[in-house]
Amino acid sequence: MRVHGGDVTDRCSFLDFSANINPLGMPEQVLAAAVSGVSECYRYPDPYCRKLREKLSVYENISPENIVCGNGAADLVFRLVHAFRPERAVICIPSFSEYRYALEEVNCQISEHTIRPSEDFILNEGILDLLNKDTDMLFLCTPNNPTGKLIPPDLLRRISEKCLEKNIILICDECFMPFTGAFSDHSLRSCFNENCIVLKAFTKLFAMPGLRLGYALCGSSETAEKLHDSGQFWSVSVPAENAGATALDVIGWKEKTVELVSEERGYLMNELRGCGLEVTEGSANFLLFRARDDLADLLLGKGIMIRECSDFAGLGKGYFRTAVRTRKENLILVNALKEVLS
Repeated sequence: MRVHGGDVTDRCSFLDFSANINPLGMPEQVLAAAVSGVSECYRYPDPYCRKLREKLSVYENISPENIVCGNGAADLVFRLVHAFRPERAVICIPSFSEYRYALEEVNCQISEHTIRPSEDFILNEGILDLLNKDTDMLFLCTPNNPTGKLIPPDLLRRISEKCLEKNIILICDECFMPFTGAFSDHSLRSCFNENCIVLKAFTKLFAMPGLRLGYALCGSSETAEKLHDSGQFWSVSVPAENAGATALDVIGWKEKTVELVSEERGYLMNELRGCGLEVTEGSANFLLFRARDDLADLLLGKGIMIRECSDFAGLGKGYFRTAVRTRKENLILVNALKEVLS
């Protein structure tokens, strides 16, 4: 059974640190746009998301012909794999598990590159050795989930160049990039080519995971067309497209978010270390740390959910991930930790 953060039925009973959503919540105008879209649900949604793609074209500085919208970034992961049906692919571990699940659906042979705690979970150049003529697809995630680590810019450039040279489809998941404030230096867009695909989502930054909205920026319009033709025809609902189009007009949201998350991430990291925990210093809106194996159960007894990470390939028992939330909420987590660990 697949495991992810935010999977709780009685949401009112728990303070949920297991899902990495913007602690600022959903902007009011985005919520209003989604609600307004419900009144239009008597009609089919636009299968091409024309309105949203036109706005994304300006927002991302790329042709709308190179953009494909989907039912969340995870939807696009599966559609990409089914569109290109790679025979051999490379993934990093630990990382987001849906890449593996999608590749397994098409019986792809998977090679793993391990990101090691002894190297502070930073991707190293050893991954270049796996990029050969027999490789069809590579999945990267920056900042990586669950480590929060960014890929060094020079290495990302070398990976991009080698994928172009070997005709490997390079898919880079940047759904958590908006929380870092490091887009210009660390995004694949800085070394984009026709073999590149960047995955993004409204889910995290605009706190709308229940609406399911993501998009892919493709290095060629041919890739975008092939991706669009894979999967269901009406993949984005009317409320989701309305909300996404409105979200792009919210002024200063990313900057306000980066400021809050940066401050609270530093606070929470120091407090966790003060509790004697081994914390990985990441750049996203979550932190990976090690503690006693039963910590998640102990915190559940306090009404708090964190993400137990033993199901991530490359990690074992004792690894956990916590979201970065508001100071008031982070303080509740810290006090609960002090109680259960004392």
